[in-house]
Amino acid sequence: MTYDSLLLDHDGVLVRIFDEERRIPAFRQELIEMFRADGVEPPPADVITTLSHGVTYDEVLHISDRLDLDPDRLWRYRDDTFANILIRATADGQKRPYEDVQALERLDVPLGIASNNQRRVVEHMISRYDIDTHVETIHARQPKLRSLREKKPRPTYLERAMRDLGVSNPLYVGDRESDIVAGQRAGLDTAFVRRDHNAEITPRRDPTHEVSGLNDVAALFTGDRH
Repeated sequence: MTYDSLLLDHDGVLVRIFDEERRIPAFRQELIEMFRADGVEPPPADVITTLSHGVTYDEVLHISDRLDLDPDRLWRYRDDTFANILIRATADGQKRPYEDVQALERLDVPLGIASNNQRRVVEHMISRYDIDTHVETIHARQPKLRSLREKKPRPTYLERAMRDLGVSNPLYVGDRESDIVAGQRAGLDTAFVRRDHNAEITPRRDPTHEVSGLNDVAALFTGDRH
């Protein structure tokens, strides 16, 4: 198969996952401080734990009703908290690219990112480590509650990236089942990349390719093995 472009997920593909042992305590402290700075009573521990993971639109509405807090305001607290801790983790080296990101330098095709992470976090990360020199378009969440309706496994970000690049047959690379589903819904071939955090996961959907890193991805375009 000849691909005319490459679309990539961000976390777990280009950059390392910020592990829960550090992420959740940092999130809890930051969120509590943000609520108190606005003169708002911080939510109970179980709500903070829920917000520290991926949540659905309906779950946010349920929590906002429970707290008697505007849902858009609640989501601003949540997304601002995540942005702050991830940007700090980038600055102190806790969140950094995988070493094989240099494989992108071997490619001569348009490249885009389609991620469920916040766009501002993705932009900061790839700029901090000069990955942006390879990337022509980024589609990721804006810090708005309605952005939850655009997340993968919906193909929204992939389809927008394809339009930006003016391409019709990209390969999409992800590290989660939702990436495979989003790619298939967009009519694309997919590559499931194995990293430490997903080494034992067996997706229920079969990707077109299973790869051990970005060197293998590059080889799908160049035919070389490094």
